[in-house]
Amino acid sequence: MSTAAKVIGAACAVVLVMGAAAAALHRSPAPPGRVAAPVAQPGRTVPPSPAVITTPTTVAPVGPVMPTGCPPPPRPPQPPQNLWHPPVLVPEAALPAPPAAPPRVDDMDAVIGKGVWTWKVKATEGGDADAIVQRAKRTGLRQLWVRVGDSQDGFYAADFLSKLLPAAHRARLSVIGWGYPYLYDPEGDARWSRDALDWRASTGDQLDGFSADIESAAEGTTVSARRVTVYLGELAPAKAGRPLIATVFTPTDRRMATYPYAAMAPYVDVFAPMVYWGCVEPGAAATQALQRLSALAPVHVIGQAYDMGPEGGRVGSPSAAEVTRFLDVAQRAGATGASFWDWQEMTQPQWDALSGFDWPGPRVSARVR
Repeated sequence: MSTAAKVIGAACAVVLVMGAAAAALHRSPAPPGRVAAPVAQPGRTVPPSPAVITTPTTVAPVGPVMPTGCPPPPRPPQPPQNLWHPPVLVPEAALPAPPAAPPRVDDMDAVIGKGVWTWKVKATEGGDADAIVQRAKRTGLRQLWVRVGDSQDGFYAADFLSKLLPAAHRARLSVIGWGYPYLYDPEGDARWSRDALDWRASTGDQLDGFSADIESAAEGTTVSARRVTVYLGELAPAKAGRPLIATVFTPTDRRMATYPYAAMAPYVDVFAPMVYWGCVEPGAAATQALQRLSALAPVHVIGQAYDMGPEGGRVGSPSAAEVTRFLDVAQRAGATGASFWDWQEMTQPQWDALSGFDWPGPRVSARVR
């Protein structure tokens, strides 16, 4: 999800046939999805009944919106990146066999509806937890996605979470922690990721889920089916009824052939593809991601809310119309929810579009604690 990851997302986008995308939009909406009854967890009071999600059927679909700022200008040659990575690579032959994949969780409330991602705390409402929660409520968000750790520094977000989690939970917002496992040492990555899931605030509040951002060599990560399944398999026991999510690349033809979506699928409860559409029509990009990944696992899509221009991509932030189009297509195509990268780069028109789009959450929204 960092700078290089965004470039990858843009570079990997493929131009889809507009007629097919438009036809997909005007099919009958997906049938209402049912969320199973939540599983009781320590420190939580579970709602008394299952939540039912309904897809609006009386609002006309939002038509295609072509991005502006395309094609991007030619990019001058770039010097090689000096990426950090762990100093020691554990050989695959030294790794244990991946644990058996556990059943998927029943309680998916945390990933239903709208959300926004953050990773620079001080650039997110000045790091003020109450201000973050208030803006999230005004926007109709259901979840906050907060960076909590990586292979370099382990789990490091306890101080911030001790303020954010109680405030978010009082407002019936879920908080999903996310982090970068570089996978040089999958078992070590599983340890700090478990630390994040196991951590409790003094109030007893915990994260409502965890998303592992599975990047590629372009971000310094070493990805293989063996490494990622050892990591996810050893992390899974800590989820304790909360969703384990894999943040993944948008599934282009090339990625489908080279990236281990299928190996990950049994170990995760949700895929969260980074659908940074760049110069691709946003509805078409959302359709492709959902069609290709929903056969493997439930899907929560991540949309683009930043300017690719400084990185040599499409120039300018996506418009409010693009944000609305992306949300509309994702909702009608059966996504559990949609969130945007990222909070500190979102424009006011994007916030307004996100606020104005109704994505119903659980009838009993976010667990009462």
